[in-house]
Amino acid sequence: MKALKAAILVLSLSASGAVSADPLNDLVNSSQAVVDQLNLGYKTVAGLSYNAQLGYMSDGTMADSAKISEAQRVAYNNALSSMADMQFYTAQDFLMDQGEVALANMETAIDTFTEAATEIAVILEVTTMAEEAAQTNSDPEMQAVAEFAEANEAALTLQAETVTEYNDSLEEVEGYAQEAAAYIGIANDADSVAFFDNSAEQADSSFVDEVTASFEIENNWVRLDFVNANWGAAVYFDGVNGDLDLFKSTTDILLDGESDPYYTNSPSYVGYECFFYGTQCE
Repeated sequence: MKALKAAILVLSLSASGAVSADPLNDLVNSSQAVVDQLNLGYKTVAGLSYNAQLGYMSDGTMADSAKISEAQRVAYNNALSSMADMQFYTAQDFLMDQGEVALANMETAIDTFTEAATEIAVILEVTTMAEEAAQTNSDPEMQAVAEFAEANEAALTLQAETVTEYNDSLEEVEGYAQEAAAYIGIANDADSVAFFDNSAEQADSSFVDEVTASFEIENNWVRLDFVNANWGAAVYFDGVNGDLDLFKSTTDILLDGESDPYYTNSPSYVGYECFFYGTQCE
Protein backbone atom coordinates (compact mmCIF):
# COMPACT_ATOMS: atom_id res chain seq x y z
CA MET A 1 0.00 0.00 0.00
CA LYS A 2 2.94 2.34 0.65
CA ALA A 3 4.14 1.79 -2.88
CA LEU A 4 0.65 2.49 -4.18
CA LYS A 5 0.39 5.74 -2.27
CA ALA A 6 3.82 6.82 -3.44
CA ALA A 7 2.88 6.11 -7.04
CA ILE A 8 -0.25 8.22 -6.68
CA LEU A 9 1.69 11.08 -5.13
CA VAL A 10 4.11 11.34 -8.06
CA LEU A 11 1.32 11.56 -10.63
CA SER A 12 1.69 15.31 -11.09
CA LEU A 13 5.47 14.96 -11.43
CA SER A 14 5.52 12.20 -14.01
CA ALA A 15 6.99 13.04 -17.39
CA SER A 16 5.44 11.91 -20.61
CA GLY A 17 7.09 8.88 -22.19
CA ALA A 18 6.00 8.96 -25.81
CA VAL A 19 6.83 5.86 -27.81
CA SER A 20 8.87 6.37 -30.97
CA ALA A 21 8.59 4.14 -34.00
CA ASP A 22 12.31 4.70 -34.87
CA PRO A 23 13.55 1.51 -33.17
CA LEU A 24 11.21 -0.52 -35.35
CA ASN A 25 12.47 1.15 -38.53
CA ASP A 26 16.06 0.75 -37.35
CA LEU A 27 15.46 -2.96 -36.81
CA VAL A 28 13.84 -3.33 -40.22
CA ASN A 29 16.72 -1.58 -41.98
CA SER A 30 19.60 -3.14 -40.05
CA SER A 31 18.22 -6.68 -40.16
CA GLN A 32 17.42 -6.38 -43.85
CA ALA A 33 21.01 -5.31 -44.52
CA VAL A 34 22.27 -8.50 -42.84
CA VAL A 35 19.66 -10.63 -44.60
CA ASP A 36 20.68 -9.14 -47.95
CA GLN A 37 24.30 -10.14 -47.29
CA LEU A 38 23.16 -13.58 -46.19
CA ASN A 39 21.20 -14.01 -49.39
CA LEU A 40 24.20 -12.88 -51.42
CA GLY A 41 26.39 -15.30 -49.45
CA TYR A 42 24.15 -18.28 -50.21
CA LYS A 43 24.04 -17.31 -53.88
CA THR A 44 27.81 -16.79 -53.98
CA VAL A 45 28.61 -20.17 -52.43
CA ALA A 46 26.14 -21.91 -54.73
CA GLY A 47 27.57 -20.20 -57.82
CA LEU A 48 31.20 -20.76 -56.87
CA SER A 49 30.60 -24.42 -56.09
CA TYR A 50 28.71 -25.05 -59.31
CA ASN A 51 31.27 -23.34 -61.53
CA ALA A 52 34.28 -24.90 -59.81
CA GLN A 53 33.03 -28.32 -60.87
CA LEU A 54 32.89 -27.09 -64.47
CA GLY A 55 36.33 -25.54 -64.37
CA TYR A 56 35.37 -21.87 -63.99
CA MET A 57 36.36 -19.41 -61.26
CA SER A 58 35.64 -15.91 -59.92
CA ASP A 59 37.96 -12.91 -59.93
CA GLY A 60 38.55 -13.34 -56.18
CA THR A 61 36.36 -10.46 -54.99
CA MET A 62 33.04 -12.26 -54.53
CA ALA A 63 33.61 -13.40 -50.93
CA ASP A 64 34.35 -9.85 -49.79
CA SER A 65 31.16 -8.60 -51.43
CA ALA A 66 29.02 -11.09 -49.50
CA LYS A 67 30.64 -10.61 -46.08
CA ILE A 68 28.74 -9.12 -43.14
CA SER A 69 30.64 -6.11 -41.85
CA GLU A 70 31.27 -5.30 -38.22
CA ALA A 71 29.24 -2.12 -38.65
CA GLN A 72 26.28 -4.16 -39.91
CA ARG A 73 26.58 -6.59 -37.00
CA VAL A 74 26.70 -3.81 -34.42
CA ALA A 75 23.86 -1.87 -36.06
CA TYR A 76 21.63 -4.93 -36.03
CA ASN A 77 22.41 -5.84 -32.40
CA ASN A 78 21.82 -2.28 -31.23
CA ALA A 79 18.50 -2.08 -33.08
CA LEU A 80 17.46 -5.44 -31.64
CA SER A 81 18.35 -4.32 -28.11
CA SER A 82 16.47 -1.04 -28.51
CA MET A 83 13.43 -2.85 -29.85
CA ALA A 84 13.46 -5.26 -26.92
CA ASP A 85 13.16 -2.30 -24.54
CA MET A 86 10.22 -0.68 -26.32
CA GLN A 87 6.58 -0.67 -25.19
CA PHE A 88 4.34 -0.28 -28.22
CA TYR A 89 1.28 -1.54 -26.33
CA THR A 90 1.04 1.44 -23.99
CA ALA A 91 -1.05 2.41 -21.00
CA GLN A 92 -3.43 4.24 -23.34
CA ASP A 93 -3.96 1.10 -25.43
CA PHE A 94 -4.44 -0.99 -22.30
CA LEU A 95 -6.92 1.43 -20.76
CA MET A 96 -8.92 1.73 -23.99
CA ASP A 97 -9.15 -2.06 -24.18
CA GLN A 98 -10.51 -2.17 -20.62
CA GLY A 99 -13.00 0.49 -21.64
CA GLU A 100 -14.12 -1.58 -24.63
CA VAL A 101 -14.80 -4.55 -22.34
CA ALA A 102 -16.92 -2.36 -20.06
CA LEU A 103 -18.78 -0.92 -23.06
CA ALA A 104 -19.58 -4.43 -24.28
CA ASN A 105 -20.95 -5.32 -20.84
CA MET A 106 -22.95 -2.08 -20.87
CA GLU A 107 -24.49 -2.97 -24.24
CA THR A 108 -25.53 -6.38 -22.88
CA ALA A 109 -27.16 -4.66 -19.91
CA ILE A 110 -28.89 -2.20 -22.29
CA ASP A 111 -30.32 -5.14 -24.24
CA THR A 112 -31.74 -6.54 -21.02
CA PHE A 113 -33.14 -3.14 -20.06
CA THR A 114 -34.71 -2.69 -23.49
CA GLU A 115 -36.46 -6.03 -23.29
CA ALA A 116 -37.88 -5.33 -19.84
CA ALA A 117 -38.74 -1.71 -20.66
CA THR A 118 -40.60 -2.73 -23.81
CA GLU A 119 -42.71 -5.16 -21.80
CA ILE A 120 -43.54 -2.39 -19.35
CA ALA A 121 -44.23 0.12 -22.14
CA VAL A 122 -47.54 -1.59 -22.98
CA ILE A 123 -49.06 0.38 -20.11
CA LEU A 124 -48.57 3.56 -22.17
CA GLU A 125 -51.82 2.86 -23.98
CA VAL A 126 -53.95 2.65 -20.86
CA THR A 127 -52.02 5.56 -19.34
CA THR A 128 -52.92 7.77 -22.32
CA MET A 129 -56.57 6.68 -22.21
CA ALA A 130 -56.78 7.29 -18.46
CA GLU A 131 -55.20 10.76 -18.72
CA GLU A 132 -57.60 11.82 -21.47
CA ALA A 133 -60.60 10.54 -19.52
CA ALA A 134 -59.41 12.36 -16.39
CA GLN A 135 -59.04 15.61 -18.31
CA THR A 136 -62.49 15.46 -19.90
CA ASN A 137 -64.16 13.94 -16.86
CA SER A 138 -66.44 12.20 -19.36
CA ASP A 139 -68.38 9.20 -18.10
CA PRO A 140 -68.27 7.42 -21.49
CA GLU A 141 -64.51 7.84 -21.72
CA MET A 142 -63.99 6.68 -18.17
CA GLN A 143 -66.19 3.68 -18.90
CA ALA A 144 -64.09 2.95 -21.97
CA VAL A 145 -60.98 2.93 -19.82
CA ALA A 146 -62.61 0.58 -17.34
CA GLU A 147 -63.68 -1.82 -20.09
CA PHE A 148 -60.25 -1.68 -21.71
CA ALA A 149 -58.59 -2.42 -18.38
CA GLU A 150 -60.94 -5.34 -17.77
CA ALA A 151 -60.39 -6.82 -21.22
CA ASN A 152 -56.58 -6.46 -21.08
CA GLU A 153 -55.89 -6.81 -17.38
CA ALA A 154 -53.65 -9.85 -17.80
CA ALA A 155 -51.48 -8.19 -20.45
CA LEU A 156 -51.35 -4.86 -18.62
CA THR A 157 -50.49 -6.28 -15.18
CA LEU A 158 -46.86 -5.56 -14.27
CA GLN A 159 -45.04 -8.73 -13.29
CA ALA A 160 -42.65 -8.54 -10.35
CA GLU A 161 -39.88 -10.32 -12.25
CA THR A 162 -40.16 -7.85 -15.13
CA VAL A 163 -39.85 -4.86 -12.80
CA THR A 164 -36.91 -6.52 -11.03
CA GLU A 165 -35.19 -7.11 -14.38
CA TYR A 166 -35.83 -3.49 -15.34
CA ASN A 167 -34.43 -2.15 -12.06
CA ASP A 168 -31.42 -4.47 -12.01
CA SER A 169 -30.50 -3.71 -15.61
CA LEU A 170 -30.63 0.04 -14.88
CA GLU A 171 -28.03 -0.45 -12.16
CA GLU A 172 -25.88 -2.57 -14.46
CA VAL A 173 -26.04 0.01 -17.26
CA GLU A 174 -25.00 2.80 -14.91
CA GLY A 175 -22.24 0.72 -13.31
CA TYR A 176 -20.70 -0.40 -16.60
CA ALA A 177 -21.11 3.11 -18.04
CA GLN A 178 -19.13 4.50 -15.11
CA GLU A 179 -16.45 1.87 -15.55
CA ALA A 180 -16.13 2.47 -19.29
CA ALA A 181 -16.05 6.24 -18.78
CA ALA A 182 -13.28 5.93 -16.18
CA TYR A 183 -11.00 3.87 -18.41
CA ILE A 184 -11.68 5.90 -21.56
CA GLY A 185 -11.51 9.26 -19.76
CA ILE A 186 -8.16 8.40 -18.18
CA ALA A 187 -6.89 7.02 -21.50
CA ASN A 188 -7.71 10.40 -23.06
CA ASP A 189 -5.75 12.28 -20.38
CA ALA A 190 -2.08 12.70 -21.37
CA ASP A 191 -0.81 13.18 -17.81
CA SER A 192 -2.55 10.05 -16.54
CA VAL A 193 -1.28 7.97 -19.45
CA ALA A 194 2.28 9.24 -18.93
CA PHE A 195 2.01 8.43 -15.22
CA PHE A 196 0.91 4.86 -15.86
CA ASP A 197 3.53 4.38 -18.60
CA ASN A 198 6.23 5.63 -16.25
CA SER A 199 4.98 3.41 -13.42
CA ALA A 200 5.01 0.36 -15.69
CA GLU A 201 8.56 1.21 -16.76
CA GLN A 202 9.65 1.47 -13.12
CA ALA A 203 8.02 -1.89 -12.39
CA ASP A 204 9.50 -3.38 -15.59
CA SER A 205 5.99 -4.58 -16.44
CA SER A 206 4.48 -5.20 -19.86
CA PHE A 207 0.91 -4.10 -20.45
CA VAL A 208 0.47 -7.22 -22.57
CA ASP A 209 0.48 -9.75 -19.73
CA GLU A 210 1.93 -8.27 -16.52
CA VAL A 211 -0.64 -5.60 -15.62
CA THR A 212 -4.16 -5.96 -14.24
CA ALA A 213 -6.72 -3.17 -14.01
CA SER A 214 -9.47 -2.47 -11.51
CA PHE A 215 -12.16 0.20 -11.46
CA GLU A 216 -13.01 1.19 -7.89
CA ILE A 217 -15.90 3.63 -7.68
CA GLU A 218 -15.74 3.60 -3.89
CA ASN A 219 -12.28 5.19 -4.13
CA ASN A 220 -12.98 7.16 -7.32
CA TRP A 221 -9.88 5.75 -8.98
CA VAL A 222 -8.63 3.32 -11.59
CA ARG A 223 -5.84 1.15 -10.25
CA LEU A 224 -3.25 -0.77 -12.24
CA ASP A 225 -1.38 -3.57 -10.47
CA PHE A 226 2.01 -4.66 -11.77
CA VAL A 227 1.93 -8.37 -11.14
CA ASN A 228 5.63 -9.03 -11.52
CA ALA A 229 6.57 -6.16 -9.20
CA ASN A 230 3.84 -6.74 -6.58
CA TRP A 231 2.77 -3.10 -6.36
CA GLY A 232 0.35 -0.79 -8.10
CA ALA A 233 -0.48 2.74 -9.17
CA ALA A 234 -3.79 4.57 -9.31
CA VAL A 235 -5.32 7.67 -10.87
CA TYR A 236 -8.22 9.50 -9.25
CA PHE A 237 -11.03 10.76 -11.47
CA ASP A 238 -13.12 12.80 -9.01
CA GLY A 239 -11.38 16.15 -9.36
CA VAL A 240 -10.84 16.20 -5.58
CA ASN A 241 -7.66 14.18 -5.22
CA GLY A 242 -6.29 15.39 -8.56
CA ASP A 243 -7.04 17.58 -11.55
CA LEU A 244 -8.92 14.93 -13.53
CA ASP A 245 -12.69 15.14 -13.03
CA LEU A 246 -14.78 12.73 -15.10
CA PHE A 247 -18.09 13.30 -13.32
CA LYS A 248 -20.96 15.02 -15.11
CA SER A 249 -24.17 16.30 -13.54
CA THR A 250 -27.40 14.33 -13.73
CA THR A 251 -29.05 17.30 -15.46
CA ASP A 252 -26.43 17.40 -18.21
CA ILE A 253 -26.53 13.65 -18.75
CA LEU A 254 -30.32 13.67 -19.06
CA LEU A 255 -30.09 16.57 -21.52
CA ASP A 256 -27.68 14.50 -23.60
CA GLY A 257 -30.10 11.60 -23.40
CA GLU A 258 -32.99 13.69 -24.70
CA SER A 259 -31.35 14.01 -28.11
CA ASP A 260 -29.89 10.50 -28.33
CA PRO A 261 -31.55 8.14 -30.87
CA TYR A 262 -32.02 5.46 -28.21
CA TYR A 263 -34.43 7.81 -26.45
CA THR A 264 -35.98 9.51 -29.48
CA ASN A 265 -36.85 6.09 -30.95
CA SER A 266 -38.27 4.75 -27.70
CA PRO A 267 -41.98 4.24 -26.97
CA SER A 268 -41.62 6.76 -24.17
CA TYR A 269 -40.82 9.43 -26.77
CA VAL A 270 -42.73 8.43 -29.92
CA GLY A 271 -45.77 7.04 -28.11
CA TYR A 272 -47.47 3.69 -27.89
CA GLU A 273 -49.19 3.65 -31.29
CA CYS A 274 -46.13 4.78 -33.19
CA PHE A 275 -43.70 2.41 -31.49
CA PHE A 276 -45.81 -0.74 -31.55
CA TYR A 277 -47.91 -0.20 -34.68
CA GLY A 278 -46.11 2.48 -36.69
CA THR A 279 -49.18 4.72 -36.69
CA GLN A 280 -49.83 8.25 -35.36
CA CYS A 281 -46.13 9.02 -35.66
CA GLU A 282 -45.22 12.70 -35.79
